[in-house]
Amino acid sequence: MWKKIENYYWTIKYLKKSQLYHLVKNRLDGEKHAVTEAQAPAEKPLPLWMEELDHAPAYRNRFDTEEILNGQVTLLYESGAPGGHNWEHPSRSHLWNFNLHYMEFLIPLAAAYRREKNNRYYHCFRDYCRRWMEDNREGTGDGWHPYTISLRLTNLWICMDGFGEIFQEDRAFRQELNDSMYAQYAHLKKKQELHLLGNHYFENLKTLFLGSLYFRQPEAAKTYGKKFREEMKEQILPDGVHYERSLMYHKIILEDLLRVAKAVRTEEQPAWEDPEGFRQELERAMRQMADAAWSLERGMGQTPLFNDAGDNVARPLDSLLDSLKTEFGIVPEQKTQFPQAGYYCLEQGRIRINLDAGEMAPPHMPGHAHCDGLSFELSLDGKPLFVNSGTGQYQGPLRSYFRSTAAHNTVVMAREEQSRCWGEHRVGRRISVVSGACGERWAEGRLTTCTGRQQKRRVAFQEPRTAAWEAEGGRREQQCLQVFDWAEGYARAYFHLAPGYEYFQEGQKVLVRPKGEETVVCEIQTSRTDEVRIWTEGEICSYAPEFGRMETVQVLEIAWDSAGGRHEIKMHF
Repeated sequence: MWKKIENYYWTIKYLKKSQLYHLVKNRLDGEKHAVTEAQAPAEKPLPLWMEELDHAPAYRNRFDTEEILNGQVTLLYESGAPGGHNWEHPSRSHLWNFNLHYMEFLIPLAAAYRREKNNRYYHCFRDYCRRWMEDNREGTGDGWHPYTISLRLTNLWICMDGFGEIFQEDRAFRQELNDSMYAQYAHLKKKQELHLLGNHYFENLKTLFLGSLYFRQPEAAKTYGKKFREEMKEQILPDGVHYERSLMYHKIILEDLLRVAKAVRTEEQPAWEDPEGFRQELERAMRQMADAAWSLERGMGQTPLFNDAGDNVARPLDSLLDSLKTEFGIVPEQKTQFPQAGYYCLEQGRIRINLDAGEMAPPHMPGHAHCDGLSFELSLDGKPLFVNSGTGQYQGPLRSYFRSTAAHNTVVMAREEQSRCWGEHRVGRRISVVSGACGERWAEGRLTTCTGRQQKRRVAFQEPRTAAWEAEGGRREQQCLQVFDWAEGYARAYFHLAPGYEYFQEGQKVLVRPKGEETVVCEIQTSRTDEVRIWTEGEICSYAPEFGRMETVQVLEIAWDSAGGRHEIKMHF
């Protein structure tokens, strides 16, 4: 009981006053039915389709077009048939139900129509839209959540532009759909997620601004254009990283900027204030975010798994970068440090490392935060080798594990969590006094845990040297990474292997080999007094590179009694 009260206290302590106001207001207002019928004003189509984003094979392959044509949809490794009251599917996860209402699965139909010019794709699109309008006419449920409205309306505008002439000529359906979308737009105006803020509120404002352009509402365009610009300045840190410090949400926000920038670029008579200044701010933010995404993901083989992240939600980075280059002439530049976010990059030969030495999240919005302070991810030859455990699910038995300290390549001190994550998206007491720095061959960070314990980590490359590799019958450059830890109390460092690799222990050495092979890709040297354990099963071996996809990996645990002195682990590659 007291622990729950304490968690609530520390969670509420960090909220903005405006969030508290809207939390109370939402509770007092209660759940009200949305007004689902409206008469849409004249619209002006939005040019949101981007070939490199919406027709890219890597994106299209997430969806089975034939399956969609046959009434089934697979999202996040779960399948179901859209339909029924509020499109509720109790046997599916809440995240799947939520994603279903985004109606993102309609974009591949537009892509297929553009490719084949077969009207069946358009007819299928129209049937799903009508089915959603009929089944969600009550104005309740996930379909009328402000976040699903925000994503759905944007996806529908993308589809309208993608289908082009065949949609514009279908006047009866176009009016029918516009009427429904205007009702959703009007509901979103009243239900913005001001109690949450963060990426949810950003999505609300993006959609309201685009809606004001689509429905030709100049006063609304001024209002939401101004709020969108204010939110850009707050949510995109000076180093270009989105302030929730998830590279997945970072890419989602970058796509939002792309869509808005394309819409405002083609507006001949802008309805918002300072149109040229707005365009410049958008371009500057896109450049900064592209630099950050490229620098942190390049050569890692997947989306870095810091905080809530996975590879099957945001658009692939290559598609985003192709669109930035084609639409705006933006090409990213490599950077090595992002001090406001606390991410630092190292590269030497075949190895790339990202170290997290930053705050876990903005204090008022930690819903997607993990206990991953001073964790790192490492790739070898462009493929993941040491990885954080990922996310996998927002609801379910593994949610608390994926947010825990032990789920990341960092140190657990005195069997305590760095921060107290609780519920699905809450954080109570948390890390503080966080700092980081890096040089050409080293990166380091410090933090104080929620219980006051101090932790420091430094990862550093030694000068590479040439060594004999008997298995290959020759000589090659050998690289050595030193991991120095300063911890308090009984310390346990975790190293989570990517799938396809396994550990073998030889005395105080631990070898890393590709599964089924004799080749050693990494040799880990521990101290004589260290306790070494290799985990091959159990919750700690859970790994989720994508939402809905769970794998089992091996985890190395190295434990020692620490009085705050330096502890060293060497990795030879």
